[in-house]
Amino acid sequence: MDDGLREKLATLGQRIEVATYERQIAVDEVRELMAIHHAELQLPRVAELTLLSHGALHAMLPD
Repeated sequence: MDDGLREKLATLGQRIEVATYERQIAVDEVRELMAIHHAELQLPRVAELTLLSHGALHAMLPD
């Protein structure tokens, strides 16, 4: 395998790992804000404010 291709794939793998980690941090922060501001932040409103679909947000925030 070409070294350039190997390096590119390794870099992409690292980017995916970082993105996954960052996503989990963001989801945890959304969950925390929802817990603190429960009366104001119901799932439909949070989905609207985060610009995520209700279904996508619900899938990220399991009960």
